[in-house]
Amino acid sequence: MHPDGFIYRSMVWLTRLTYLNLLWIFFSLLGLVIGGFFPALTAMFAVERKWIRGNTSFAILPYFWNVYRNNFKSSNILGIPFILLFLLIYLNLQLTQVLGQLLGNILLFLLFALSFLVIIVFLYLFPTYIHYDVRLIKSLIFSLIIALSAPMQTFLLMINLIGFLIITIYVPGVFFLFVGSASSLIIMWFAYRAMIQIENRKELIVRHEK
Repeated sequence: MHPDGFIYRSMVWLTRLTYLNLLWIFFSLLGLVIGGFFPALTAMFAVERKWIRGNTSFAILPYFWNVYRNNFKSSNILGIPFILLFLLIYLNLQLTQVLGQLLGNILLFLLFALSFLVIIVFLYLFPTYIHYDVRLIKSLIFSLIIALSAPMQTFLLMINLIGFLIITIYVPGVFFLFVGSASSLIIMWFAYRAMIQIENRKELIVRHEK
């Protein structure tokens, strides 16, 4: 099999994604899921960011472990509040069923608007945290700014992610082998494009002002 051939390169990438998915699962379990999920997610995004930037020759496990260990606390501080926020939104959605029609519809509209903002911020949160060396609160602000400043990339991110998740429903093998790594790769790919797009736009503005 030729190393530059499509089939060979596809098999290499499928192997990488499977291996990364296993690392994500293992290190999530290592932190008893609740404590390990977000550090493992952060490490997975960090690995995929290097891949997207053209660096595929590094040892995955040592790098994954280093990012996981060094960002264990901060990634949980970023991620766990979102679990609580999604839970709060869900509870309020249940509340709309017992309110009057007018109040229920108003609350439902507000909850859907809030849910959309929370989801897009969450999708960009860890790619932004990995890409920029900023404080945690700035990662949240940057995530919202990037998501809204690059609407096409945000739209493509969500469409491709939803499409992939639909495929996993009908092809269970894809779910077990790639659900974590492939989903995060889709997110990282479009988030990285959005960040570079905004950085280039800012650079052009600076040049124009000069």
